[in-house]
Amino acid sequence: MKSVRFGSAILAGLVGTLAMTALMYAAPLMGLPPMDLLQALGGVFPLGISPYVVGGLIHLGIGVTLAVFYAVIFERILPGPRWARGAVFALLPWLFAITLMAPAMAWVEAAVNPPAKAQQVVNPCGVSKPANPCGTQPKAANPCGAIASAPANASGPAASDAPASSPWLLGMMSLMAHLVYGGIVGSFYRRTV
Repeated sequence: MKSVRFGSAILAGLVGTLAMTALMYAAPLMGLPPMDLLQALGGVFPLGISPYVVGGLIHLGIGVTLAVFYAVIFERILPGPRWARGAVFALLPWLFAITLMAPAMAWVEAAVNPPAKAQQVVNPCGVSKPANPCGTQPKAANPCGAIASAPANASGPAASDAPASSPWLLGMMSLMAHLVYGGIVGSFYRRTV
């Protein structure tokens, strides 16, 4: 335990989480459906401030905590280069995110908010009020739907015949984001010898 450098783990967690978040919010630029994780995390708690601020702080806290957990337990026992050890570790939070996170968020939401509002906030692809009170009103259409400007003969996730927010696609997008997070955490974390 004395060879763990907590400052290095915290920095690795911050950098990895910021990169993961940027990748998730850049997904629509690559023709993929949006993943509004910060709204989903922050919208669960009615604190009277932007859900993006609350969600961002929650996401950074989780990312840093997981990086410290990686440094304390997994960094020494996983084989391979540093980036690969981090990426293999990132499979654990990814599995948690795709299997238990949505039910856990729904439970917290139901505990702190009225039941009618609970289901609309938990879905990161759901229509919600803008965080900026001066912002535009949300569209009635599904924000996770296929991009209207995609050409009819295109292939890939943005194609008009592709299910833009199918569970497998969102799961793979989440996997990609978690692998980036883990690879960065593994690359950035340095322990003393």
